[in-house]
Amino acid sequence: MTTPEVINEYQKTYISLYRRPPTELRDLGDSWVLVNGARMTTIELHQLTQQLKRELEDMRTAKRSVIKRLVKWFSAPAN
Repeated sequence: MTTPEVINEYQKTYISLYRRPPTELRDLGDSWVLVNGARMTTIELHQLTQQLKRELEDMRTAKRSVIKRLVKWFSAPAN
């Protein structure tokens, strides 16, 4: 992936998870980026993005579980 692609993927994932854009995200050149004050390589940013994606999926799974339990509770016959 190119640096702009890695940055774009991170930004989209970050917004999906936190509902706001990252406070700082800049391409420093030579495969280095600045993310929220931390300088890292694009490889590290890609790894961070994968971690955020796992957190996002965990959050979605938890929400689905709550919704399934509510649907089950509401569809249970009343005594």
